[in-house]
Amino acid sequence: DPVTLRSLLVDFNSYFASVEQQVEPRLRGRPVGVVPMMADTTVCIAASIEAKTFGVKTGTKVGEAKRLCPGIELVLARHEVYIDFHHRAVAAVDTVVPVRQVLSIDEMDCELTGRWREPERALGIARKVKDTLRERVGECLRTSIGIGPNTFIAKTASDMMKPDGLVLIEKRELPQRLFRLGVRDLSGIGRQMEKRLARHGIRTVEDLCGRTREELRAVWGGVGGEVMYDRLRGEQVAGREGDTRSISHSSVLAPERRNPEDAFAVVNRLTQKAAMRLRKSGHYASRLSLAVRYLDGSRWDADMRLVDTQDTVTFL
Repeated sequence: DPVTLRSLLVDFNSYFASVEQQVEPRLRGRPVGVVPMMADTTVCIAASIEAKTFGVKTGTKVGEAKRLCPGIELVLARHEVYIDFHHRAVAAVDTVVPVRQVLSIDEMDCELTGRWREPERALGIARKVKDTLRERVGECLRTSIGIGPNTFIAKTASDMMKPDGLVLIEKRELPQRLFRLGVRDLSGIGRQMEKRLARHGIRTVEDLCGRTREELRAVWGGVGGEVMYDRLRGEQVAGREGDTRSISHSSVLAPERRNPEDAFAVVNRLTQKAAMRLRKSGHYASRLSLAVRYLDGSRWDADMRLVDTQDTVTFL
């Protein structure tokens, strides 16, 4: 069956910064960095499309961002505003095409069924999603939409053209259509995995696709290699049953470290440790949870879904 498009993935470009530009018209068209606190030692948790042209990106230290882009406007993160926009965005997309899964605050996977799987119709739906978001949520929230035979390919397609992209990849084009990509362009391949692949002589997606399923299993050290083999060819990979392990790290803060800056630094380090263990075990994470317990016994926690990933930067 040539009509194999099953997933339409909506990825918001520079989401937190775009919301700030939507709420504050004076920020529109300007380089914006969203920060957790006003300090040169902290990092940008988001950068606007304009700031990215100067080389500022998620994870750039604030001091470095000011050096790269002297005119950058720094704004304090307002998560309640981003969550409100997120709910409005999901509701808007859902009026056009069913949202199958919210993958993170700025990504959602939509299900294509029946005649919607025909390429022309799928492209029409994608354009309608963009128009609906512009009308109902705001013109500053631009999206890159990827359409493909599985969520992984749709996600890869959404990353191929930013900002404001629309890329459709059909199953019959796979895996050749991906050959010019580097391995880091694939969802779920982080710096450590890139190094491991390079040790096996795999530097491009073409190299990766030249290996057999068994060879990839050996490279990954487990079923992750077979999953990657199938995903690259547009196959639907069912959830792996009985594989619901979690990797966690925790730390008790010393009295002198019970402040937001030090707590954030500890969370950062714990996240990196957990990500390293995840890659070592050959697993992928589809959910990230964070919990803080206070001296009075109260607690704060939050979690989010991810496209299966091993990438430290994504977790951070």
